[in-house]
Amino acid sequence: MKTKDLRYKLIEDFGKIIQDDTKLEVLDFFFEALANEESDSIVPDAHYNLIAEEREKYVLGSISSDSWEDVEKRLKLKYGF
Repeated sequence: MKTKDLRYKLIEDFGKIIQDDTKLEVLDFFFEALANEESDSIVPDAHYNLIAEEREKYVLGSISSDSWEDVEKRLKLKYGF
């Protein structure tokens, strides 16, 4: 869809939304969320660092891993999934 067509479509759609107060509140919440700067992650940097270190070990071949199929089989045997 071209930018001009999209603009007209959005204007029409927003016109419909504005007529419904509950949708208007949702739209306001959406725009507030877009305007707010990203908040800090609740996951500590140490966790990201650990994941990066473990991935590097995997890429270098110093640790092994299991295929998803093997993990799935073990889970099915252990928990009966």
